Amino acid sequence: MAEQIKGQNEQWSSRWGLVFAAIGMAVGTGNIWRFPRVAATNGGGAFYIAYFFALILWAIPLLCAEAVWGKSARMGVIGSWKEMLGRKWTWVGGFIAWVCLAITFYYAVVIGWCIRYFLYAVSGVIKPGVDTEALWKAFINDPMAGLLFFAIAVGMSLFICLAGVQNGLERANKIMIPSIFILLIFLAIRANFLPNSWKGLEYLFTVRADDVFRAKTYLEAFTQVAWSTGAGWGLFLTYYVYTSKKEDILLNSITTAFADTTAASLAALCVIPTIFAFAPDPMAAVKSGNNGIAFIHLTRLFAEIPGGVIMAIAFFLALIMAALSSEISMMELGCRILADAGWDRKKAAWTIGIACLVCGAPSAMDNTFFENQDWVWGVGLLISGLLFSIGAMKVGVKKLWVEWIEPCSDVKAEWMWSLVKLFPVWFVIIFGWWLMQSISWYPGEWYKFLPISKYTYTPGTMFVQWAIAAAVFFLLNNWLADTMKYKLQPKD
Repeated sequence: MAEQIKGQNEQWSSRWGLVFAAIGMAVGTGNIWRFPRVAATNGGGAFYIAYFFALILWAIPLLCAEAVWGKSARMGVIGSWKEMLGRKWTWVGGFIAWVCLAITFYYAVVIGWCIRYFLYAVSGVIKPGVDTEALWKAFINDPMAGLLFFAIAVGMSLFICLAGVQNGLERANKIMIPSIFILLIFLAIRANFLPNSWKGLEYLFTVRADDVFRAKTYLEAFTQVAWSTGAGWGLFLTYYVYTSKKEDILLNSITTAFADTTAASLAALCVIPTIFAFAPDPMAAVKSGNNGIAFIHLTRLFAEIPGGVIMAIAFFLALIMAALSSEISMMELGCRILADAGWDRKKAAWTIGIACLVCGAPSAMDNTFFENQDWVWGVGLLISGLLFSIGAMKVGVKKLWVEWIEPCSDVKAEWMWSLVKLFPVWFVIIFGWWLMQSISWYPGEWYKFLPISKYTYTPGTMFVQWAIAAAVFFLLNNWLADTMKYKLQPKD
């Protein structure tokens, strides 16, 4: 069993501290630029119906599982797997941790993009007549510019993590999360006063019967939930290490999932009406991808519409804070793991920060490499979720409810937690769908993985990188089990 951690026992100051941090963990760029696009192109109102089911069937059970791991083990992702299932399972925690950390490295690149465009907005670059496509291409193809703003993003994240749980993570999220919602509400209100914005609302919220019964609507909704809520990443687990002994699990999981959806819906109320109000071909803009919709089409509209510069400043500031609140949760995952090995806060935070700079630099300088890493480890999160569901079933779903969830729960809904047993079914369907899609993109060559510039999105590149990571952590299992030996002792 793990020993009590050396040094400080950090803890959230209150439930609100945890809730704000958890919402910050979940709300990211995917809420602001991906959700509106995916919702609009996959049935609008029908997508919302499917999304609700995905929250219940996918996100909430996984968030509960993570919370149980963190609250019961009082260790990070790697150590908690040893505590919950025994030494031989330590490597599984290592694999899950690596998937999240791999995302941490390149996610800071996205923050850098948002910072660059925020500065474009405040400095007057975004103005009538600007060629937003050329502006984006010039920036994304400039390796040194990408590296500079990436480094600034890592520095901001490191600064917050160095301050600790209460003075860093909690304080930052108590500022950023209300600010994000205020900015999104402002943007949504302004967008819906634009001429013809009602067309966007109509398209977004109309429920069409054919979309309700279309399988792709549900596949896209479940995928968005998996990537947006943070369920199965190990982040909720990390934050629950710092909770009080009586902290609710199910209610906080529900709150986090639906707060994340609220932020995404506010973003949709801004993005879709704005596009339908002014874009010559709204659906072409919506289908242009995450980067295209944010940095080309919306930026072009902000440059032309009345008051657009103010909207651009608010939009990119919201993106920065949303991305930053997620990035610090991922960096904290790494810090917690090193704390379990006996490292102090300063040493752990600097190590993770430097690792981000080194491992994220290739993504900052080469967008193709960034896209490859986003593909590999983004889909890898589905495997992380599967592992948590398997772990819960091995320990005992009923046992975990009785011992850890029900005693402190304000919501007595065991059925919501028990749905974790169905997760392997959803995994097979969603993962299988993505696998078949990627095979169709590379007929006859789906198994190839080099060069990355050619085989960016193949199943081959996923399986090779996953296999390497899994093999490394499997071989390091005993060393990891011996190293992860300090756990946090909550004060109450």
